[in-house]
Amino acid sequence: MILRNKTTKSLVLLILLLILSGCSVWDNFTTYFNLYFNTATLYENAEEEILSQKRDLFSIEPLVVPGTAKTALDKVVEKSSKLLQFYSSSSYVDEALMMLGKSFYYQNNFQKSNRKFEELLATNIDDDETMTEANLWIAKNLFELREFSKALKLIEEVRVKAVEEGYDKIVKESYVQEIIYRLKEKDNVKAISLANEFAEVYDDGIVQAQIYYELGNLYTLIGENDNAITAYEKVFEYSPDFDLEISATIKYADALRNAGQTQKSLEVFEDIRNEDKYLNSYSEIDFEIGKSLVQLGKYDEALDQFRLVDTTYKSTPFASASNFEIGELYRTKFLKYDSAGHYFSKAAVSNPPKDYLEKAKSNNLLFAKYSKLRGEINRIDKQLFYSENPEIFIKDSTDYLADSLKILDEFLAQKEMQEIWKGAEVDTTSGKIDSSFIKDSISVKDSLVKVDSLIKIGEVSAFDTVGLEKRLLDFKKQKRVEAENELKNKELLNLRNQGQLKLDSLNFKGNPPKRLSISIDSAKTIISKNNLELGNLFLTDLNVPDSSLILYQQNLEKFAGTSYYPNTLYAMGSYYLTVNENAKADSLFQIIYTDYKDKNIVNAAANKLNLPLVDFDYDPAKEIYVLAEGYMLDSIYSKSIDKFWSIYKEYPKSPFAPKGLYASGLILEDNLFLLDSAASVYDTLIAKYPTTPYAKKISQKISFYKQEKARIQKAIQDSLNALVQLKTDSTTVALNASDETEELTNLAFGNTIEDGKIDEESNPELNNEILEPKKQVGNTRKKKLEPLWDPRKHFN
Repeated sequence: MILRNKTTKSLVLLILLLILSGCSVWDNFTTYFNLYFNTATLYENAEEEILSQKRDLFSIEPLVVPGTAKTALDKVVEKSSKLLQFYSSSSYVDEALMMLGKSFYYQNNFQKSNRKFEELLATNIDDDETMTEANLWIAKNLFELREFSKALKLIEEVRVKAVEEGYDKIVKESYVQEIIYRLKEKDNVKAISLANEFAEVYDDGIVQAQIYYELGNLYTLIGENDNAITAYEKVFEYSPDFDLEISATIKYADALRNAGQTQKSLEVFEDIRNEDKYLNSYSEIDFEIGKSLVQLGKYDEALDQFRLVDTTYKSTPFASASNFEIGELYRTKFLKYDSAGHYFSKAAVSNPPKDYLEKAKSNNLLFAKYSKLRGEINRIDKQLFYSENPEIFIKDSTDYLADSLKILDEFLAQKEMQEIWKGAEVDTTSGKIDSSFIKDSISVKDSLVKVDSLIKIGEVSAFDTVGLEKRLLDFKKQKRVEAENELKNKELLNLRNQGQLKLDSLNFKGNPPKRLSISIDSAKTIISKNNLELGNLFLTDLNVPDSSLILYQQNLEKFAGTSYYPNTLYAMGSYYLTVNENAKADSLFQIIYTDYKDKNIVNAAANKLNLPLVDFDYDPAKEIYVLAEGYMLDSIYSKSIDKFWSIYKEYPKSPFAPKGLYASGLILEDNLFLLDSAASVYDTLIAKYPTTPYAKKISQKISFYKQEKARIQKAIQDSLNALVQLKTDSTTVALNASDETEELTNLAFGNTIEDGKIDEESNPELNNEILEPKKQVGNTRKKKLEPLWDPRKHFN
């Protein structure tokens, strides 16, 4: 596309036309200078700012639009729209549409962008390059709108046209756009093919150098190291800029190492390390030298090299990567896992390169888990040892106390010396003793006695004030130390005698002896669990099977009684599979399958042995329920009730137990019309399984039934009491009782026939059963009753 340059070339013609032509030319001229020129300037500055960002040629990262460019694009959209609205007859409509379409694209408004380019094509412009460019941008919009089939077809048409006509800018953008799409889709092979084609047809040394650099990166990505070396070598055959030359050289040496030419790679790195032009890349070069030393097996030299990078280039990505590589050396070569964890932690919390970020985080988590497990195992194992060996605990505690007291003595002595020397500077310039350092009368007296003694025995001269001062100072220090030690010993003795000095009173020495605060069995279970987890960590994550075997064997030998024994058997079987000892592995899996069918691990062993899985959800009550349900559907109610009741008796914890009781009650109520027996079964259901939906469903009905039953009982008792007083015929009372019972039945269960008495033994523990009405005495008018159904014959 040609914007301002197109107008610049014809500026002289415009001036001539302005002189020779009329108003229309004047309109075009004023439009350009008053609106179009400003809009084009804004757009070109914004696009230049966007495209000037440093990024790889085939970068798949989203294009970032700076804030100033966003503001400029908003103004471009506003001014271009104004130009189209008010100057639609001017000759700059095509340019305005082009700027609008591109501006919308950079603003991620791809639908609007597409419409503007389609409007541009609809103007039937006669500029073939502008039409080709418009189609290119339509294809770019289609890629963003995920209409990939249309986009790929159109981008290929644009590319063919651009290559034929020599539209270099469009050729470049068409190749780059499709290669980026292929990389996003992980189609690296097609991307490499397009990049090679791009390098052949595009005749620009700078761009070709970039293409071959990207080709080297792509070949490295798919593991074709020899092709990567060739691609990086071709970079130098063209015109790479300074930064690209340095990056390509480092990548070239890296590719040599990946291809197994480690010594040559090291020589390249060491050569460029001595060149000043690589000064800004010394951190990366020194880091790559360390990696080459690792591959050459020079682990100690590599360790020193990585430490050099860490200390010399602090807070750089390569310092962080060096910490990671140090961690790897400690992990895989030196087998010092605590040190490895320390360096992985440093790498994770700093600023590692992108390709180290995830591995640094995962290894940090891995070794944090290792440190936690190892620390907990050591702590509890030590406490367990002391709990099982109390005499050793007493001895170690005594030694610990003695060591702590010794440390305390040394600490107090050092503190006393600091106090003595504090302010002990004496002014000797005057030749006289400065007595200000003598604090009290006792010290003065002792000092004078000492001076007299020294003079008498001839140790010092009476005129040697400096010598006297030194001797006096030494004497003073000695006296103070003796006095403080005596006081301190008296205080410690008092503490011991009073029982105030306990084993943990002095914590100057780390890790004092401690016994378990939990039971020995619980401690063994925790150690067994942690041993198993740590062993699995060694086997699967750290790839150190020998260490895992030691932990598994310790579990089986020392902690055989814990619940983790079968899991440890399975883990050891997995170890034997890892070292190709299949027979041993199968024997362990068989032990699990035979002896631990109640453990979930049994099905993992079954899979290894190709044996049937154990159904942990199996419930024998289910079969009985299905059978009872069949009897019920066949109207064989007696057998059905027997089976339903047997579920409750034999499998009270089964979910089918409350369901069976509910079914029994329904049969008694709806099919056999034995309402008191149904109420008894329902009452058992509520008492035993109050939270089940079956109990909730019939609770209201049973509550009402029991209330009415109590009311009738009370009415009967009141009637009997009245009979005693009135000495009336008991027959009337009996008839009234019969009427009351029939009323209760009709209220609770509807109009049905009354059944016999309630099962008195259905729920004896909770004493929550419905009591049988008392028998009546005397002559009563009897109703014909159905045969009495006795639940005890069915349920017991």
